[in-house]
Amino acid sequence: MRRGRDLHDLGMIEDGSVLIRDGTVAAVGSTRRIENLKEARDALEIPANGRVVMPAFVDPSLNLSVKKTANSSPDSQKSKKLSQFYDESIALLRSCLLHGTLTAEIRADGGGSDFHSDIAVLRRLAKIGNNPIEVVRTWRINQIPQDDSFPEFCETLAKLLRRKWAQFIELPSEMDEVANERLLQTLEETSLGIKLRWLGGSPDILASLVSRMSPRAVACPTYLSSPECSVLSNSESIAVFAPAKRVFEAAPATCARRVADGGGAIALCTEYDFKHPASSSMQMALSSAVLRLKLTVEEAITASTINAAHAAGCAKTTGSLETTKQANALLLNVADYREIPRQFGINHVDMAIRNGNIVFSRTHWKMSAPNR
Repeated sequence: MRRGRDLHDLGMIEDGSVLIRDGTVAAVGSTRRIENLKEARDALEIPANGRVVMPAFVDPSLNLSVKKTANSSPDSQKSKKLSQFYDESIALLRSCLLHGTLTAEIRADGGGSDFHSDIAVLRRLAKIGNNPIEVVRTWRINQIPQDDSFPEFCETLAKLLRRKWAQFIELPSEMDEVANERLLQTLEETSLGIKLRWLGGSPDILASLVSRMSPRAVACPTYLSSPECSVLSNSESIAVFAPAKRVFEAAPATCARRVADGGGAIALCTEYDFKHPASSSMQMALSSAVLRLKLTVEEAITASTINAAHAAGCAKTTGSLETTKQANALLLNVADYREIPRQFGINHVDMAIRNGNIVFSRTHWKMSAPNR
């Protein structure tokens, strides 16, 4: 995880190469050094002259629900059929792939008033698996279980754990002390990681929640007070911002800038939501972070790759081009990485490589016959 000044470090290699073997990164370095490796002699070569090669994007927040959108007609306010939800989810993940996101965390709920309704949604997402992109599943709960609903919550939790349908749980910040303590004690006995959804408010409450819950990531609005930013800067949690969520509705903000300057860890996401659709492109989130959150291009790239992978809980396998990690890489049609936010709204992905396989390509490159 990178924070503070380390957010600027992209590990740039001029005239560099990446050697991929069996779906993982075998070596990274200058082209001259990689070409001299014995393993590279019979390797297929994908030329990237004049273009940028970088880690694939990671989106740590796609929010999916079976509830109809806010603009649905009055006679269609019932929940979607699960088959429709499944098809729309597949279409969304394919769109993510085309724009360079090869790993995403899906935060899902059934949109109902009970916890059991969430099971069917997470089961359906589990059937999608990791195709067309890798998926991390998070159970998003919208209400804190009280005395009458706590047994139902525990039953749902046990089933999700038994079937391995969720890796994380995201909790809302509206918790009283008693419910908070009971819930956290229950979660401490499980393997689920904890995320926090913070909508803004008292910095003392935020500090208390972060201290007690130790969440891996805190989903934040783009507007926070200075004391709230200070809490996040001094915590071990990653502050996740969605700069393109309401890009046409709100003025630029500086809270992400303050968290970064305070030595905190930040990540970017699209926070795409079926109910309030925004862009599902991490390139748009990156551009918006530079234009609206006042991050540098280097910080925005770090926040949408390796730090986003930490927020999603998959940094051990993706988020950077390092040896032994999955070979998830992008070939961008720009000569300089600083052009990504400047050419706003353009899909720069020429090629996407996932686990060493080309899963999308707009180039004219064709695989040639190997020497042997």
